[in-house]
Amino acid sequence: MNSITRPLGALTAGLLALSLAACGDDAASAPADEPQQDSAPIVLEHAQGETTIDGPAERIVVLDMGALDTLAALGSADSVVGLATGNVMPEALSQFEDEKYEPVGSLKEPDLEAIAALDPDLVIAGFRSASLTEELSKNFNTIDVTYDAADGFYNGVEFSTNLIAKAVGKETEAEEQLAEVSDALEDAKEKAPTDKSALILMTSGGKVSAHGTDSRFGLVHTELGIEPAISDVEAEAHGDAISFEAIAEANPDILYVVDRDAAIGEDGEAAKQVLDNELVATTPAWENDDVIYLDGSRWYIMIHGVDNAVEMLNEAVESF
Repeated sequence: MNSITRPLGALTAGLLALSLAACGDDAASAPADEPQQDSAPIVLEHAQGETTIDGPAERIVVLDMGALDTLAALGSADSVVGLATGNVMPEALSQFEDEKYEPVGSLKEPDLEAIAALDPDLVIAGFRSASLTEELSKNFNTIDVTYDAADGFYNGVEFSTNLIAKAVGKETEAEEQLAEVSDALEDAKEKAPTDKSALILMTSGGKVSAHGTDSRFGLVHTELGIEPAISDVEAEAHGDAISFEAIAEANPDILYVVDRDAAIGEDGEAAKQVLDNELVATTPAWENDDVIYLDGSRWYIMIHGVDNAVEMLNEAVESF
């Protein structure tokens, strides 16, 4: 029995050795026969220059709420590892109120040490955090999704969406999302009352400012074609201060109103209360109940997010 067992054991060991040797030969030849699977570098041309990353970003710190909305719409929420917020997280982005997303300070004052601890392969800045791009770029791959409102709402959304999509390898998804924005825009144009005039107002701390064609809210005029009740409004970040007398004199058919205090989570007199006075009451907008209170988190905070853009366009004309 033992004389038979030994040769079989030796044979088995020999076959095993040959098998391992063959596997070793295959493993050694694999790299030469198969193409490399590593991602090619991605060059991102953004608002403040050019940034190159090694491949689709998988660890992203976000310092802009519109960018966060776009990442979610593209299916890349799981790539976010850290984010900065304002006083309030917009309801539409409530999925990011989760402990797995590390806080990295505020939109205007991010915590650089907290960002470094996350070891991100990309930091996305924009608008409120745009001025920090140069400093951030010294330590992190950083892009700025800011665009000029005067170039048009859709063009701005397209620029920021395509930039983010390229960074995460989601160009096809971006095309689909932008097609939805385009459809919403065409639908809104058809519904918009272009035979009427509109005045866009923002309230904050009991004061009122007007916003014109070149403002962050200018799509009402530039994209939808509704005539501005005042043609020479200064394109300031928080609008051009306006009195109730001037509102009455402008005599708008429609009033679009953004409550900034509500949007950023600050206590203050509600927009409806601020505007409820005898002068504003003389306007056709007030008399005909054509005062549209816009969602501040969408119009003031998330603006260019590709999903948010659809909601903004719908909201602008839903009353009509």
